[in-house]
Amino acid sequence: MSATPDVGDRGSDWVEVPHEELNQRAYRAAIVSFVVAVAGGLLAAVAYWTSETETLLGVGLALALGGIGFGLVSWAKYLDLDEHVVQQREPLRTTVEEQHDLHEEVEMTRQTVGRRKLLVGLLGGSFASLAIGFVGPIGSLGPRPRGERDATGWAPGRRLVTSDGQPVDLSSGVFDQLATVFPEGMIGRDDSQVVLLRLRPELLSTSTIEQGALDGWVAYSKICTHAGCSVGLFGVDARGPDVVRQLVCPCHQSVFDPTNGAKPVGGPAPRSLPQLSLGVDADGFLVSNGDFDRPVGPIAWEEG
Repeated sequence: MSATPDVGDRGSDWVEVPHEELNQRAYRAAIVSFVVAVAGGLLAAVAYWTSETETLLGVGLALALGGIGFGLVSWAKYLDLDEHVVQQREPLRTTVEEQHDLHEEVEMTRQTVGRRKLLVGLLGGSFASLAIGFVGPIGSLGPRPRGERDATGWAPGRRLVTSDGQPVDLSSGVFDQLATVFPEGMIGRDDSQVVLLRLRPELLSTSTIEQGALDGWVAYSKICTHAGCSVGLFGVDARGPDVVRQLVCPCHQSVFDPTNGAKPVGGPAPRSLPQLSLGVDADGFLVSNGDFDRPVGPIAWEEG
């Protein structure tokens, strides 16, 4: 039984209202809302796994969350929990009769909820479909960034090719020119793009040569270690007294020294560009001796 205050008496008198008169329209609204929530969760899951995430994923999750919320409100209205009553403050004591009425109210509510297995089942299904809808986005968080940056498309013996697929001959090219190259068969792969330079061998530091420079050819990851932009500028300042060669990231003006392991010499980049060790195959074309000497891109938190 539910209770409402007696309009004619603003004291503590209560009038009992039969449970059969509760709002059936709210009951039906709760059913429809939970069905919509289930459909929304399933739509979100299908949208994610079919890569239709631009609109359908958001629509599905919105329907799931909105359906659950509206369904719970409607269910509360059906149970007559939205009624506002006022009871005058009295000493915090309860009589035996009031305790008995409270137990009856609790028991009636338990029986009411227990009888509505359809609502309970739909509510559980709504939460389950919502969880399924979030499986995809949560799974997209993936492993720690280092786990994917440790391996790129470079492997021992893989040729360096330009964007039009042409391999690079060891004896070709002129000094102080930059080219962007990729692993053969993986043109356009972002994590494997490389800036390739040919410098005069006597300009290269000993450590740069030991890390895989070959006959003046030196290759570095094109991904800036500051914010992941492309290091696409190469400049030579011959004004003296010394000739300065620099690789520059145009996003935030990080500057690297290509003659000394691409160490940062200006700007916000915190570390050197990863270097790719070079070799030559039987046809005289440049190949990689393996992957980069360290993870590419911006530094991850566990590497700090």
